[in-house]
Amino acid sequence: MKRYLYYSIPLGIMWCFVHGTVSIQNFLFGLLLGPVVIRPFRELYDFDQELSFKREVRKIPKQIIYFLVLIMEITKASIMVSKIVISPKIDIKPGIIAVPLRTRTNGGITAIANTITLTPGTLTIDVADDRSVLYVHSIDASYPESIRMSIRDDLERFVLEAFE
Repeated sequence: MKRYLYYSIPLGIMWCFVHGTVSIQNFLFGLLLGPVVIRPFRELYDFDQELSFKREVRKIPKQIIYFLVLIMEITKASIMVSKIVISPKIDIKPGIIAVPLRTRTNGGITAIANTITLTPGTLTIDVADDRSVLYVHSIDASYPESIRMSIRDDLERFVLEAFE
């Protein structure tokens, strides 16, 4: 039950911004709406795991670093995709790359998959049944090993630090 409250607070704040009016009434409504939104997803995440407020607060600087790295990666990938689009002769080799995962939790896999999909030129296609490999489509898979290492070393490392 404690976890519902922790997750409902940010949802209450987000409700204020979505509604367009920041007020106590809107926050309280969002706070009450939070558990209704969270409940259908409880099976995806380990709600029985003990939640430490101090541990979650200590993750905030790492989450900020993750978002900064994400913005930097999106910018770099946008420039790369722009170069491909405006070049007179498109010399690309699209393909699907298997990326081994270190994370095994649903939250970690979701975070890394969404991070990859947010980055222009890449799209998460599937996760292996044993949750050890992520299949990623790349607009230019000429060097699959460098893409694999970039995802593993740049993106997944920050996802592990920020969300696990």
